This record gives sequence, C-alpha cells and structure tokens, in this order.
Amino acid sequence: MDSINNTYEQEIDLKDLMFAVLHKWRGILLAAVVLGLVLGGYKAYSTYQNQNDPETVQTAEETYETELKAYEKEKEAHEREIENLTTDIANQEEYLEKSILMNISPYDVWEAKVDMFVKTDYQILPDMVYQNIDYTSTILQTYQSVLTSTEFLKDIADQADTETRYLKELVTVTVTDNLISVQVRHESRAKAQAVLDAVLEGMEANQARITESIGYHTISEVNRSIGSIVDQTLADSQRTASDRLVTLSDNLETTQTELEELEEPEKAASSAKAAVTSGVKYAVLGGVLGAFVVVFFICVAFLMSSKVYSAKELRSRFQLKVLGNLASGKPARGIDGWLNRLEGRVMGTADQEYGLIAANVRNYSENIGTLLVTGTVSDGLIMQVAQRLEKELDGLRVISGSNMMQDAATLKKLPECDAVVLVEQCRVSVGDEIRLELEKVQDMQKAVIGCVVFD
Repeated sequence: MDSINNTYEQEIDLKDLMFAVLHKWRGILLAAVVLGLVLGGYKAYSTYQNQNDPETVQTAEETYETELKAYEKEKEAHEREIENLTTDIANQEEYLEKSILMNISPYDVWEAKVDMFVKTDYQILPDMVYQNIDYTSTILQTYQSVLTSTEFLKDIADQADTETRYLKELVTVTVTDNLISVQVRHESRAKAQAVLDAVLEGMEANQARITESIGYHTISEVNRSIGSIVDQTLADSQRTASDRLVTLSDNLETTQTELEELEEPEKAASSAKAAVTSGVKYAVLGGVLGAFVVVFFICVAFLMSSKVYSAKELRSRFQLKVLGNLASGKPARGIDGWLNRLEGRVMGTADQEYGLIAANVRNYSENIGTLLVTGTVSDGLIMQVAQRLEKELDGLRVISGSNMMQDAATLKKLPECDAVVLVEQCRVSVGDEIRLELEKVQDMQKAVIGCVVFD
C-alpha cells in the first residue's frame, strides 16, 4: 500500500443500513411488545373504567336510540321509494310496449281529419232588450266532452283491439266558433279511417240526446282529409318517454345503492368488549411506535458510528486486500443465520479459511522473511491468526503484536518485519484507528499485504 486515502467521504450503504436494523430484530421485537402491552393495557383499563360510568352508559343508550330511529326512518323512506320506482318502471315499460302512439314512426304518421259545422236555431231579435239564450257554445263543448270521454272511446277501443287509454292519445277533438274538428292519428291509413268513422258514428248517435238535453241543432260535414305526415313533436314525445324510463332506472339503482350502504347503528358494546377492542387497537399502535423508535435509534447509531461494518468497507475505504473472513464466535443459527446468508456473510470452516488466507499471503508477498500480525482487535484473536499462519506458512517467520496504537512493544517489532497483516473485526474495529495503523506502517515503509476480517 503506497498511500492512504485521506479524502475518503463515507457513503451510506442502504443495504448495510437495512441489515444493521434487521440484525437488531430482538430489540425491535422486545420494544414493540413492551410498548404495545403498556399502551394497550392502559387504554383497555381506562376504557373499562369509563364504560362503567352510569352517566356514560345512559348517554350512550340515548344516542343509540336516536340513531336507530333515524336509521329506521331513512330505511323505510328508501324502501318506499324503491317500491314506487319499481312500479313506475313497470308501468313505463308497459306503456312503451303497448302504446300505439309511442310505436308509430314520427316520419310516417297517418292523419284522418274532419271538420263538422254545428248550426242552432238561435237568432238575434232586433230592437229587443232581452234576447234568446245562445246554446251553441254549450252544444260544442258537450260534443267535445262526449267524444273524448273514456266511456265513449271504450267501445271504439274494443273494436280496434287496444285499450282506451292508448286510443285516447290518438283522438283529438277541438272546438272553435261553430266548428268541431276531429283528428285521428294512427300507424296506417285504414286504421286511422276506421277510428274516425267510429267517432263520427258516435257523434251522430249522441245528437238526439244532446238535442233533447240542450237544444235543437244540425250537424254537417264541412271538410274531410286523410294522409301521411311527419310529426317532429311526436318524435320529441317518444324520446322524452324513453328518457324517462332511463331516468327511473338510474334513480332506482341509486336508491338501492344508498339502501345497501345504509348502516344500522350498533349498540354500545359491553365494557369488557369495548376495553378489549380499544386495548387491541392501541396495543398494535404501541407496537408499531415502539418498533419505529428502536429502528430510528439504530439508524442514528449506524450513521454516527465510525466502526467498520463489513469487509467491503475496508476495501473501498482503505484499499486493503481482504485475505479471508473468519467467524468471531459460534456460527449464527435461526433468523440470524438466515440474515447472514442474505447479506452474504457466508463463510467456510476455519481450516478452509486459514488455507485461503495463507495462499493469499504467499501470492501477495515476495521475498518476505518476517511477517507481523497486528490489528485493533483483542490480543487473543491476533495470537490465533498468527499461530495458524505460522503453521500454514513454512519457511516464513510470523510474529504477533497487539494494537500498535496502545502497545509500544508492537511498535518496536515493526522495524524487524518485512510486511504486515492486519486483523480487524466488523462492528468492533474503528476506522480512525485503522487509518492511524496504516500511517504508522507507511511511515516505516513496510508493506501491508492485506487484512484478515472477523465477522
């Protein structure tokens, strides 16, 4: 190693941060359970005490009765509206299906029309203060009433094989001055003519009765016509009738949805049930809060710590070759072992690793007679590495030392060696101390072959 990177800017590795948090799962779980139990227990107790208060119980009962009455009233209104809408839809569908007028093409409407002149014996008496009563208007209105009445049209409807209400839409009777105009609209020439003839026959049949009841008069045909016309007003009426069916269906669907969404108020739960429910909710909240607090402090500690977290940090921060990874204790099992495998901290047996370390030392070192093993870890770990390397590296003198920042004897050994192997431990070794170690080695112009890392 020729120089030390003093301009290194520490970067936050989110993966390392995540695994640092996950490895503290015991503390996170413990905090979540403790705070959940405390908060949930406190809330359950306070809720139980409050629910047993007589005034609270009475208020809750009154509130429930008020809400229940409002719910039942609203439900009844929705059900009544649904019933009315269902009836309206059925009637509208039947009307659109059976109504002759609604099924006539507005661009091919057959219209039969006749104008009838009504003459009475009324005369104006010259030079007379008192005049005879003119019954002409009364006679005209009587004919109009008779010809459009349900009783009169029923017989014609039976002959036309339809219902009176549908026939009534086809016949229009208007009166002006001494004229009675009868208009019949239908889907064909023959049907329009047949209905008009039936109306005129009925008019003639009622003449004697009207004469007897009101006064003498005569009826004569002035004009008669029949032909096909285009009726845009009819097209608008048909469209309005169809739109009404759509509107009714939409209103029914909306009302049914509102009824389904209508929620019946629940009676106040018993004090025990309310306490349990409230306690569970706040226990979950407390658990989440406790876990969050612990995770927050773990993240802060990770970011503020200058300790080496993983072997890759030694490579990126100090450009050290990692000679091998060793377990600092018993292999982790269960969740910790699973997390180690996910993180990539899978290591072979000690014999395999020491064999690899020794091979790396030989590959990276040339013409070295004495090798110093030192680092910032415990003396026991340094001694362990030195003894194993001495066995693996025949013909190479291996000496061990302590932390040279704290042990003067190790500093005295530094000039005697040809190269140095550092021993560091993840989450124990401090980055600043490693940097000082490297500076001491560089000052003595000694080579650093690499680093043995304990996980």
